[in-house]
Amino acid sequence: MRTLLLGTIAPFLLALTAGPAPAKGVKVLIVTGDHGHKWKETTPFLKALLSKAGHEVDVTEAPSKDLTPDNLAKYDVLLLNYRNTDKGAKDNPDSVWSDENKKAFREAVRDGKGLVVYHHASSAFTTNAAFDREFEKIIAGGWRKQGNHGKMHEFTVTVRKDHPITHGIKEFKHGRDELYQNSVIPRGSEILVTAYSDREKDPKNTGKHEPMVWVARYGKGRVCENVLGHDVEAMQSTGFKVLLIRCVEWAATGETGLPPRRSRKQINATRDKSLVPKQSLGTRRRHGA
Repeated sequence: MRTLLLGTIAPFLLALTAGPAPAKGVKVLIVTGDHGHKWKETTPFLKALLSKAGHEVDVTEAPSKDLTPDNLAKYDVLLLNYRNTDKGAKDNPDSVWSDENKKAFREAVRDGKGLVVYHHASSAFTTNAAFDREFEKIIAGGWRKQGNHGKMHEFTVTVRKDHPITHGIKEFKHGRDELYQNSVIPRGSEILVTAYSDREKDPKNTGKHEPMVWVARYGKGRVCENVLGHDVEAMQSTGFKVLLIRCVEWAATGETGLPPRRSRKQINATRDKSLVPKQSLGTRRRHGA
């Protein structure tokens, strides 16, 4: 079966975004307020995308006030668009996580709260402090200290495994974005989506298929890393939007919104039993979950 690219499946993917969300929309808390990237632009985009998909979305720019057991209990899933920086701590002191905030966050995910780690949020808390080491396990690795990327460019995103997040999608063209390389992938993680880091595009690239979306568990919590989407421009592909919505839904409930009944035949037509031929991924540092 020939691989189906975005130009072929765009109507199908659009149908997915228009399809019903889980029977009851999930409650999402976007945690932000500090970041080296343009969080004041990406956060409203993420909120609008998830709201249009039928979910109830709140945003906190003051984690010091809102990462508490009582407040976190209101939500089904947390979406991290946050990285702790010295500048952010000075400009927005309420963005700084206290020890109590860190404990509430860890326990919420451990006890079953869903977690989605968006793009560069996996580079938060990277010292050798006890919480920072545990944070790497909570968020299922990612950029941490050793991640890197070449120049921004368009690339193809390829599904590696059939899963509620990827079901019915094979691959799609993704707009100008950073292609993350050398991510930490904890043992027990399932890599769902990759992209080829082409050295012909940039000699800094690895020449390997790099993980873009993967899932893991932390205690009872479902965790999803999605490293796509450097900025609003990079989040315009329909494929990105579908994956992001599904990451949030799956982390919250273990399921994703089903496409309209009339599209199920089309889903089967886009699937291939082999999905993508197994090819070697780059070796990365791993640790126990």
